[in-house]
Amino acid sequence: MKEKRFHLFFFFLSQDEAKFFETLCELIVPSGETTSDPGAREVGTVNYIDSTLADFPPEVQGYFIETIKLVDEISKRRFGKIFSDLPDFESKDAVLRELYAEPKTRERLFDLRSLVLEGFYSDYTDPWYDGTTPWKALGFEGKGISGLKKDWSFLRIWREWEKKK
Repeated sequence: MKEKRFHLFFFFLSQDEAKFFETLCELIVPSGETTSDPGAREVGTVNYIDSTLADFPPEVQGYFIETIKLVDEISKRRFGKIFSDLPDFESKDAVLRELYAEPKTRERLFDLRSLVLEGFYSDYTDPWYDGTTPWKALGFEGKGISGLKKDWSFLRIWREWEKKK
């Protein structure tokens, strides 16, 4: 499934770090086979993560950058490539399983996963995204939910989008 891309820069993440999170997004909340079943990548979860990290304290930012480097080190040691360049699910899964198997790094994996899940399941969508929202795809439209106006103005991506309008 292809998505529109209007945001070509990031507030905090480098291009390689953003590519890492896009790859992670595809693994954690993959796309469905139709446009009515978006994954974390399509709705813009990487922009949610970037905007969130941009406002975190430097020590928290550093923690996540160190974690990306750790994943890439494991990936290079095992497969000779950084995580986002691995060709298939099995090799990516093997890298993450190694992180999970070690008690000292398991929490780091959970923290990465938490950013992706928070971005997707909070029903975040990029300002220019006009596809099916995560909550709609999940059928989460209970009492008071379907008409809920979401305010994402606390995220830089949305503040910058509003300035450009």
